[in-house]
Amino acid sequence: MTVLNIARLFRRFLANTVFPSMIAFFFAVGASGADGTESAKYIFLFIGDGMGEAQVQAAELFGLGSGAGKISFSSLPVRGKLSTAAANGAVTDSAAAGTALASGYRTNNGILNMDPSRTKRFITVAMLAQNKGMKVGIVTSSFLNDATPAAFYASSPSRTDYYEIGKQLITSGFDYFAGGGVTRRRGRSGDLRDIYELAREKGYRVLRTREELEAAKPGAGIIAPGAAGALPYEMDRPKEDLSLADFTRKGIELLDNQKGFFLLVEGGTIDWACHRNDAAALVHDMYAFDAAVREALAFAGKRPEETLIVVLADHETGGMVIDGRKAAENIFAVLSAQKESSESFDGKIAAFRKGSRRTFENLLPQITETFGLHTLSDVEREELRAAFARSMKPKGRRKRDRESLRRYGPYEPLSVTATRILGRRAGIAWSSFGHSGAGVPVFAQGAGSAYFAGEYDNTDIARNLMDLISSR
Repeated sequence: MTVLNIARLFRRFLANTVFPSMIAFFFAVGASGADGTESAKYIFLFIGDGMGEAQVQAAELFGLGSGAGKISFSSLPVRGKLSTAAANGAVTDSAAAGTALASGYRTNNGILNMDPSRTKRFITVAMLAQNKGMKVGIVTSSFLNDATPAAFYASSPSRTDYYEIGKQLITSGFDYFAGGGVTRRRGRSGDLRDIYELAREKGYRVLRTREELEAAKPGAGIIAPGAAGALPYEMDRPKEDLSLADFTRKGIELLDNQKGFFLLVEGGTIDWACHRNDAAALVHDMYAFDAAVREALAFAGKRPEETLIVVLADHETGGMVIDGRKAAENIFAVLSAQKESSESFDGKIAAFRKGSRRTFENLLPQITETFGLHTLSDVEREELRAAFARSMKPKGRRKRDRESLRRYGPYEPLSVTATRILGRRAGIAWSSFGHSGAGVPVFAQGAGSAYFAGEYDNTDIARNLMDLISSR
């Protein structure tokens, strides 16, 4: 057992005892520069939601085929692996996983930063950073009050109480929120005061355009929503819209100061693509996520002794498996033929369903053009035809038996079938439309990065980061 692993076990023991003074003492004297460097002043935590080892491998193979090259974070010098179970099961959701990463404690699925009894609230690494005088930013391609970003600033018995979570975003006092927007800004029924209006009253600047954000200077807190909800999948993003990397780069500019900062960046739509078994949307979103990591690496290049970068996932989604040889030969050629995400194509199916010429043959040209399925085997054609028949039924009249859920999940049958056919051709298989219990990778470099080597629990991420912040 390594010295660092012994230290982790000791910290876990202390965190579960009734001796807070001992914890404070250990945090103060036992963690300064685990790798021999001074403690981190600028901390970047990147979460690829749903990103397992197979997702990283798929993106790398796609990049090698396209000429884009390897993903930058796969070359970071420190590697680790996280276990991801929730308190009440082997498979976590994003609320329980986010809680573990943000606070260092396990909880039940669906609960945000509270214990399983829903009576105790947790302090997060972002809150600790703020208390130490560091500036704090949250960037996501999902919506800002979704479970993963919210885990760093809010506590709630239910991750779906979006309005209350949005109010806690405002009262957090964090300096920068950007990427997706706040969903259910006026409550579930739409009859409450707009969250952005409340934010302005609290002194936040709500910046809705590229021009407003680009002109922004450090000062009062900023909320910069790039969409009403989540950002578009990268393959659907209009070129004039800001990317995850754009929001990250501006966040670094606004947060940079002599006391340091903590910046969380989530690639949230990686998870959404995996839920839909859409490998093409996945690899494009992986590269969008990596472009944001590259912004941190550029910053770290100027301050290498003071900057920590950690890249990880909260859980794996889809039970993705790669046939390495087949994927190496086919993944770029196959997936690059897809023109838009399966979610975007759902809109075309909905429009077609309202028409009068609802035959498979009439929609087939759009299917082949969108997904690059210009040649189909007899088996593939029948799969698509059967899925088409289901997709033409109103959603309320579709069967939801076990076999239907296994084939299509809760998604549009025709879109899912097309992406699964593409996946098979590319050497990719999916075992589910949900999360799995697989361990997920960790990549790190910089001040204190040795904390993140080896295999450990997801709760250790927050505890290690808190150690480094507390030792400043």
